[in-house]
Amino acid sequence: MKENSIRSFIQLLGIPTFIIDEDTTIIALNEEACKLIKLPKSVVEGKKSWTAFVHPKDLETMKKYHYERRKSCHVPEKYYFTLVDSEKNYREILINVSMIPNSSRSIVTLIDVTELKHLTDKFERKTRCQQAIMHFTGEVLKGKRKNHYQFLLEKAVEIIPGAQAGSVLLRGKRGIFYYKAAVGYDFQQLSRVFFRENELAQGLAKDVVKVTDFSINETLDKERSSILKAFGKINEIKVMLSIPIVVQKETIGFFNLDNFEDVDAFDEEAVETAKIFAGQIGVVFERLNLEKKIKDQNKTMRFLSYHDPLTGLPNRRMLEEEAERILSSSNRSGKTVSVIYIDLMGFKKINDQYGHSTGDKVLSVVAKRLKKCMRKSDFVARLGGDEFVFLLPGTPARLAVKLIERVIEQIETPIIQEGKKLKISANAGIAEYPKDGGYFEKILRNADRAMYHAKFQKLTYCIFES
Repeated sequence: MKENSIRSFIQLLGIPTFIIDEDTTIIALNEEACKLIKLPKSVVEGKKSWTAFVHPKDLETMKKYHYERRKSCHVPEKYYFTLVDSEKNYREILINVSMIPNSSRSIVTLIDVTELKHLTDKFERKTRCQQAIMHFTGEVLKGKRKNHYQFLLEKAVEIIPGAQAGSVLLRGKRGIFYYKAAVGYDFQQLSRVFFRENELAQGLAKDVVKVTDFSINETLDKERSSILKAFGKINEIKVMLSIPIVVQKETIGFFNLDNFEDVDAFDEEAVETAKIFAGQIGVVFERLNLEKKIKDQNKTMRFLSYHDPLTGLPNRRMLEEEAERILSSSNRSGKTVSVIYIDLMGFKKINDQYGHSTGDKVLSVVAKRLKKCMRKSDFVARLGGDEFVFLLPGTPARLAVKLIERVIEQIETPIIQEGKKLKISANAGIAEYPKDGGYFEKILRNADRAMYHAKFQKLTYCIFES
């Protein structure tokens, strides 16, 4: 095809097309090409080099391809570059270059992929953000990050376009919000500030919102206001992107991201990324709350399995395990262990006369008083009913008597319940390990026998004698 025919042919094409000379001059172009570079043919043909419309970052590579193409067939025919039109607008272009047979000139067709590239880049950024969010929230859920508020905030500032600083507000007792983390601010100072629900610039929004009006901070007291101005840079913030933490349909806090330069810093893409972040954060905090509840429940269940629910004292199960440990230690040290069996005297009468509710209150008071009598090494448990047991490591029976005297004195102190002065006492029996038995059940049984002997003889206490 002759060049004149080619010139005529390119005018029929519906995509921007150029004929380029060896010296880079544009010999011919069609109307679509004129629209792309925003110049008429009369200004371009034979007068302009294609290099005038190439972004500097791509210029050297394209020149290299241009000259090598005329010497070798191993030069890319298709590739991407950034075109700069006569009005200095940038367009992303896919170029296709073919040499005209028996000529040093080439035909160049251009496809504007700006919108496609924008969408592709946006999709890739969104995908990277989602992957990043999934990754770092996963680290929090796996317990790899102790201060997860600070960690998540740092990641939010890192991945959300426009964010230059940020903070985390979390709801505390009585609905008051406190700072839990900060990036770009003095957290120690901000931690002195709190907000009531009606003092939040973003309100209690459950959606991601942009905040530019911070006049509500003027209603705060002087101390909080001065801290926010000095250390929270509240007068410098152009826009805040507030990301709610929503757990079980309740807003429990906010990730607040700030920009100090442009009121329009958080565009549609930033808001969309923030919404993805908000959704994932909600899942994270729901999971953390659930795990905390399960942990608390397990802790409660474990406590109840080893403690008496009424008095909070260790129960028989814990007594037996602790006795095994103490007696084992005694075997190694060669020291005596005293076991004291205590039975309340006069308690049944109170229970029968005033009811179980009053009786339970009396037992709770007694339990607290028993704990006051203990040394750090001592151990006390409730066996059930009105019976209690002490384990005294390294203490012979003659010295255990001193503890019994303190215990009886505490128990006999009148208990005031609903205006009534209630009086009780106790009997106690003491047995020694290993003198009075080689294992705990036998020692406990002998201490019980000593207690019944004291009760029968109307004594305060009795030391077991075989």
